Amino acid sequence: MHSINHILLLLIILVYPVNCAGTTNQTKVLIDGDGYVLANNEQRTFYQGYAIVIKGVGTKGDKAWIELLQNGTTVSYGIFKANDHLIYAKDHEIFNMSIDHIYVGSEKDLVFFYVYQYLDPDLPAPVSVPAPVLNASIQNATIIPSVVQGQDSSPVPGYGACVAIGMVMLSYLRLLKKDHSTHPS
Repeated sequence: MHSINHILLLLIILVYPVNCAGTTNQTKVLIDGDGYVLANNEQRTFYQGYAIVIKGVGTKGDKAWIELLQNGTTVSYGIFKANDHLIYAKDHEIFNMSIDHIYVGSEKDLVFFYVYQYLDPDLPAPVSVPAPVLNASIQNATIIPSVVQGQDSSPVPGYGACVAIGMVMLSYLRLLKKDHSTHPS
């Protein structure tokens, strides 16, 4: 029973920020915790000319060099680990990138992250969804075919919460099965 309490607490921690992100800032929410993945040297454009660039990943997969651009100019950068946040603020928070995990592969290194973006009042309001922008050196990549083929690469809203709930349910079922196998009726 002790493990179930830990699982439920983990679920609350995972889901709570997703559900409350829009209520912590009085400005308009443009992106509400959507998940993305980028490889080394890839760039993803967001609203109002903001973009994330993965400049490099550590050989152990423990850190990544990430830049936040606004219309091509670096406004924030740093070396981040999993669970770190790249936060850009003026009078209030404008952009918050939460690094989920970093993967080092044989062909590509990937950074998985979530984005919260709020309206920057100093810039024109967005009129459409930004299209992904890929660096020319990786346009023939096969790791993210929907982006390369020009299809919509927008994340599915609530995907992270659904995955978290599914993982909690699987863990719970495994515990039940384990408990039942050690204490048959």
